[in-house]
Amino acid sequence: MNIDWTEKPGNRLSQVNLMREYLRRSAWWSEEIGSLWPFDDFARRVDPDVRADQKIVEEMEESLPTLVFPMVVRTCSWSLHFEALRDAEIQIPDLPDPFEPLLLMYERGNSFSMEGTGYVEVGTTAIPKWSKDEYLSSEPFAHMDREQLDDMDN
Repeated sequence: MNIDWTEKPGNRLSQVNLMREYLRRSAWWSEEIGSLWPFDDFARRVDPDVRADQKIVEEMEESLPTLVFPMVVRTCSWSLHFEALRDAEIQIPDLPDPFEPLLLMYERGNSFSMEGTGYVEVGTTAIPKWSKDEYLSSEPFAHMDREQLDDMDN
């Protein structure tokens, strides 16, 4: 993962759609395993005994900028635990990786924050959180192909 935390407003459309795709995937994971929506440690819900190496998690957390919203730090840590779960070959639901859209969004130059009125903010764009049911769509909001994401922004 190669994350540049520098704001890239030119990638805003893909970043917003990647967040919406995360919310969609998170809704499906929540339905399947009873996790919290929209942000949760899905790996812990599947098998609490499988965790990423704590030293790797700590190194990742220490590498993040200090001004990053705390939930961004958590999602990065949770993505490491999710990879450990997959590496352990534990049976998991046949659903797309919930963290892939977030990691791609971070790679494209932005994180997110949340505010009290029910919006997830990506840069200056507010995405309505709505309800989980409104994100239970079979159609993705964004494809994970970098070329298609670049085309979306151009």
